[in-house]
Amino acid sequence: MKTFNIFQELSEMVSRGFSRATDPETSKEAGASVNVSRIEKVVLDAIKAFPNGCILQDIEHALPHIRQSSISPRIRPLIRKGLIIDTGEVRPSFSGRNQRVLKALV
Repeated sequence: MKTFNIFQELSEMVSRGFSRATDPETSKEAGASVNVSRIEKVVLDAIKAFPNGCILQDIEHALPHIRQSSISPRIRPLIRKGLIIDTGEVRPSFSGRNQRVLKALV
């Protein structure tokens, strides 16, 4: 049975820059105030620091001041914009689970 943590879900939604219609007004204001392009640039710069590619866990360790829930949602938009690629390779994380290798194109 999957455990559901409403606070974690709300935090992730706000960090992605949007909220639910039923969320309190403060959550909506916080979601609207997130500067997605700034966070994308920070994540892109972190990926650039790994010329041989990196996994999400590498990015998280390079950006300890940014929550993981703010980092992972930036990957797909960066791929769509052609700024990074999924190399098709995988590398194990510290937990032993494979994560995709990402590489900056710019």
